[in-house]
This record gives sequence, C-alpha cells and structure tokens, in this order.
Amino acid sequence: MTPEQEQWLIQAIQELQASQRELQASQRELQAAQQELRLVQQNQQVLIQELREGQAMLAQFFREALDRFDERTRAIERRTEAVERRTEALERRTDEMAREMREIRQEIRDLRRDFLERR
Repeated sequence: MTPEQEQWLIQAIQELQASQRELQASQRELQAAQQELRLVQQNQQVLIQELREGQAMLAQFFREALDRFDERTRAIERRTEAVERRTEALERRTDEMAREMREIRQEIRDLRRDFLERR
C-alpha cells in the first residue's frame, strides 16, 4: 500500500468514526426529543383531567379553568410542534448520516478490493 493510499484509508476510517460519533449523538438527541414529546403528551393528559374536574364546578370556575386550559394547551401545542419539527429534522439527519456511513463503508470495501487486486 502506498503512503497516499494508507493516509487516505486512515482518513476514511477517521471520517467514518467521526460520522458514527455524530450519528450516536444525533440518536441520543432524538431519544431526548422523544422523551420530551412523551412528557408533553403526559402534560396534555393532565390538562384533560383538569378540564373534567373543572366541568363539575360552578360556571365561573369552569370558565377560568377553561381559560387556563386553553392557554396551557396552546403553549404545549407550540412545544409539541417544535419538538416534532426537531424530531423530524433529527430523523432526516440520522437517515443522511446512515446513508453517508454506508457510502463510506462501500468506499472502504472498494479500496480494500482495489488494494488486494493490485497486490
């Protein structure tokens, strides 16, 4: 193997390792986003329960509870939408990184095959 080939192979392996680390970081971030989404969904369930309890109270209390529910629901919906957008972006990035890793692995296989054929 020529020094250039060896250097290129080392660089390709380092890039693959860096891509793997980045993919793992993206996967951890995706898991964190999914956990946050689950928490948001749990908060929505709590809000639904609060609405049911508010319906049993006097009309004024019901209106106040409904106002709080609407306000908190809008905030949760905004957070949910933001988390969903982040999750979708992370999923796209994860897919891109997986594709890049497959391409790098294929390049490494091609290099190895070329190297072995030249020997």
